Amino acid sequence: MNERSLIDKILNGIVVYETVRIYDGKPFAVKEHYKRLINSLSYLGREDEVSLNDFEKEIEKNISFDRVKVFAIVSDKVELYSVGENILTKRVESVKIDISNVRHADPSSIPPNFKSLSRADVFLARQNKGDNYDVILLGQKGQVCEGSFSNVFLVKGGKIITPSLESGILEGITRTFVIDMLKENGYTVEEKIVEVKELFYADEIFLTHTSMGIVPVNYLGKFSLKTELSEKFSRMFEEYLHAKIG
Repeated sequence: MNERSLIDKILNGIVVYETVRIYDGKPFAVKEHYKRLINSLSYLGREDEVSLNDFEKEIEKNISFDRVKVFAIVSDKVELYSVGENILTKRVESVKIDISNVRHADPSSIPPNFKSLSRADVFLARQNKGDNYDVILLGQKGQVCEGSFSNVFLVKGGKIITPSLESGILEGITRTFVIDMLKENGYTVEEKIVEVKELFYADEIFLTHTSMGIVPVNYLGKFSLKTELSEKFSRMFEEYLHAKIG
C-alpha cells in the first residue's frame, strides 16, 4: 500500500488497532489482542475480514521491535498495516498522574471496546496532560474510568481495587493478566464503580498498559503516594510475563 493510497483510505474510512508487546523476540497475548481487534471490527460489521493468520503475519514483520502496532484500515475493504517501535524497555519506577479535565465518552455513544484512532476524548486528554505520565478520565456520572492509555488500580488496606467494566472502560489485556496474577498470589481484587474521592484516600495507585506492564504512581496531582506494593507488583508481573511466554 503506497503512502497516497494509505492516506486516502484513512481519510475515507476508520482505523481500529492493537498494540502488541514483544518480549525477547516473542509476542505476548497475540490471541487476546486479535480477539479484541475482531471485536472492534464487529461494531462495523467487518469482523470476518481479518484472520488470526493475517494478524500474526503483521506482527512477524516487526518482531525485532519492542512493540508492534497493527492497524485495520476499514474502507471499501479491511486492510492491515503495521508499524514496529522501540520503546524504553527499562521498568518505570514511578510516575506522576492527575485527573483529566476531559470527560470519558459515554458508552452509549462510543463503545469502550471499540478501540479506534478516532477517539476525540482520549486524544484531547493526552494533548492536555502536561507533564503528567497519564491523566485519569472520569465518566459522565463522575466515576473513575481509565487513563488515556492505561487502566487504573488502587491499593487500600491491602485490597486491590480497579474500575469494573460496567464503569465504561476498555477491557485492557494487561489489566486482565494483572488481575489473574494478583489473585493467583493470594491478593483480593475488587472490580467495582470507583468514586474519584477513593483515588485520594488510596494507599497506592498503579497503572497498567501493554508497553510497560505495571507502572507505580508516586504523585496524584500534588498528593504523594506510597509505591511499596506497586513496585513489588511491577517486578512480579515482569517475571509472570516471561513465565507465560516461556
